[in-house]
Amino acid sequence: MSRDRRRARQLVTLAGAVLAGTGVVAVGCGIASQEPAPPSPGGQAIDSGLASDSDEPAASPASPRSSDEPGADKPDADKPGADKSGDLAQAHPGEQPEPLTLDYSQPVRVEIPSIGVSSTLEELELNSAGAMEVPADPDQAGWFTPAPPPGVPGVSVISGHVTWNQEPVVFFRLGDLRAGDKIRVRRADGVTAVFTVERIGEFAKSTFPTKAVYTPTDGAEIRLITCGGEYDEANNRYLSNVIVWATMTSYHRA
Repeated sequence: MSRDRRRARQLVTLAGAVLAGTGVVAVGCGIASQEPAPPSPGGQAIDSGLASDSDEPAASPASPRSSDEPGADKPDADKPGADKSGDLAQAHPGEQPEPLTLDYSQPVRVEIPSIGVSSTLEELELNSAGAMEVPADPDQAGWFTPAPPPGVPGVSVISGHVTWNQEPVVFFRLGDLRAGDKIRVRRADGVTAVFTVERIGEFAKSTFPTKAVYTPTDGAEIRLITCGGEYDEANNRYLSNVIVWATMTSYHRA
């Protein structure tokens, strides 16, 4: 095992301990009401009563996007520059394929073609209250640095604001994602890690599914998080989070 991969696994363990212990739930939200409201995960499971210590997310697999629907992705192998050697290896009957992972490298940009997102990434830490910082720039997403970077074993976390001063910003359309949509993360080493959306849900902040979101995994996975649901005018905050689960399914050099 390479030194980079050992380091990645150490980060998985550390991040898992930090995240599971703190219940990191604070993410970017709008500071004023939004008209129209941001989209909810339409036609997909929404469970506002999932306890934060639940072992499994209640969100069911996301509804797939039809091939002729705007924003639908083509298979990665059909895209220019795709590296088919980065696809998941085929397992023999009765065998499980090895999880697809990469060596350690920091992320520099996230792209989600189906909802028009292309953003460089701020670095987010834990604040003094033990919650995840929010991006300083409402038009920019942020990578949570105590968690593993995208592509290495474990769960990486990217969050972003949904509205700002009554205007849609970077993750406004996160609730429009569907199963099979692609999330592309460009890394400092020149590799683009490609993640495929598996599920999406909307959860009350009071019952954020901490374990379901942050528990470490053997493969490379990513969670996208923003605010959503009902807006509390009195306190200038959304009452729920929209969360996307995705797994790395391929990679290529830009």
